[in-house]
Amino acid sequence: MQIINIAIVVVYLVAMLGFGWWGKSRTRNTSDYLVAGRRLGPLLYTGTMAAVVPGGASTVGGVGLGYTFGISGM
Repeated sequence: MQIINIAIVVVYLVAMLGFGWWGKSRTRNTSDYLVAGRRLGPLLYTGTMAAVVPGGASTVGGVGLGYTFGISGM
């Protein structure tokens, strides 16, 4: 069972390195790096915003509640 867990982690690591290398090879300037060359399309843009907006809102909201109500507010 331990071997399976290690294999999963290694496969995941290799996949992430592969995706990073592939993305690096497609980046030609700062605009490509920062905003994906403005080539996302509606589906990927929606997924990106669905991840960014709630993540930012929960972080800022958690800090605000912590400031207002202390640890119990967070």
